[in-house]
Amino acid sequence: MKRTLGLLLISAIGVEAGSLAEAFSLAKVNGYLRGTYQAHDVKDDKTYEDDALGGKLHIETGEAYGISAGASFYTSNAVFNNDNKGLVPLRGESYKSYSILGEAYLKAEFGKSMLKVGRQEIETPFAQVDDIGMVPNTFEAAVFESHEIQDTSIFLGQLQKMSGVDAESVDTFKKINGSSNVQVLGVTYEGISDLTLAGWYYNLKDGEVDKIAYLEADYEKELGEMTYGVGLQYANQGYSVGQTAKVYGGTFSATANKLGLTVATAYTEVHDNAATSGFGGGPFFSNSEYLILDNAGKDGKATWFGSEYDASNIGLEGLVLGLGQVTLENEIGKEARELDFTASYEINKATEIHLIASKLKGANVGEDDAKHLRVFANYNF
Repeated sequence: MKRTLGLLLISAIGVEAGSLAEAFSLAKVNGYLRGTYQAHDVKDDKTYEDDALGGKLHIETGEAYGISAGASFYTSNAVFNNDNKGLVPLRGESYKSYSILGEAYLKAEFGKSMLKVGRQEIETPFAQVDDIGMVPNTFEAAVFESHEIQDTSIFLGQLQKMSGVDAESVDTFKKINGSSNVQVLGVTYEGISDLTLAGWYYNLKDGEVDKIAYLEADYEKELGEMTYGVGLQYANQGYSVGQTAKVYGGTFSATANKLGLTVATAYTEVHDNAATSGFGGGPFFSNSEYLILDNAGKDGKATWFGSEYDASNIGLEGLVLGLGQVTLENEIGKEARELDFTASYEINKATEIHLIASKLKGANVGEDDAKHLRVFANYNF
C-alpha cells in the first residue's frame, strides 16, 4: 500500500496540471505541539519517569475531481527522562525517540459517502486512536463510510497494519492478525429522538480472538434543569480455542446543567472467558485511566463511579475537574482498585493542559500497586 500511494495520488488528482495546482493551493495544514511528563511510583520499588516533546503536523489537499490526499507526521522526543516501566509508551524500539509518517492516504468523496485508503486515524469501538501519550494509534486500511440513508451511518473497513501507543510495535507499522487482517462492519442509527443505536462486527479469521460482535444503545434526555444518560452494551467475543466471552455492561449519568456537575456510574462483567478491548482503549463503560475490564481476566467484573465538574460556573472558564474510582474483581473474588483525579484546563482555543493522577492497587490482577501521574500540554494550530 505504501509503495503505490504516490502513484495513486498522481493518477487521481494529476489529470490536469491546473486541477493539481488548485488542489494543493487549497491545502489545509493543522496539528499540535505536545509536551508530556509521566511518573510511576511503585510501592516498595523506585519511581519511574518519562517525558517527551513532539506533536503532529497534518496536511490535506483540496479536492480535484472529488479526490484529496492527506498525510500526518508524528514525532516523540525524549528530554530528560526515558524510563518507561509501567508507563504509557512514549518511546519507540529500544526506548528511543522516534518520528513516523502515521497518516498517508487518498480520500474520495461522492454524495454523502467517503472512501479513504492508506494510513489513517480510525475511530471505532475496538479499533481507535486512543490518544493517551505522544503518538496515537493509526492504521493502514481501506475505509468506506456512508450517510446516504437518513439518520444512518455505515462503516466498512479492511484494517491491515497498525502502529502507535497500543500497537505491538509503537514506531513501525506491523500486520494486524497476520495475513488475514481485520474486516469491520458498523451501523449506527440516530432516527429515534435522544437515542443512538449501534452494531459492529469484527472478523479476525484464525486469530486468538477470531470475531467480535458488539451492540450499544445510548439514551440522553434533558428534563428541566437536568440531563440524564443511560447506556447499555453487549459484546460477544469468539476465541479460536476456548469458550466465547460474553460482556454485559450498563451506565447511568445525571448532570445538573446550571451547576455544571455530572455524577455517573458504570458496571461491566464478562462470562466464560476474558474480555479484550481490541486495538485501542476499548468501548467498555467501566474502563478507567489505567485498569480496564481486560485486567480482571476470565469471569471478571468492573464497577466504576465518577463525577465531573465544569468550573466555568464559578468563573474558572475552561477548567474541568474529575474524580473516579474503578473496582475490578477476578473470578476468585480478589479485588483491584484505581482512584483517578483528572483536571483539564483550556487556556484559550489553541492551548490546553491535562493532568491525570491515579492511585493503583493492581497486584491482584497482575498490575502494580503504585501512584501514577501523567501531565500533557497541547498547542493546537
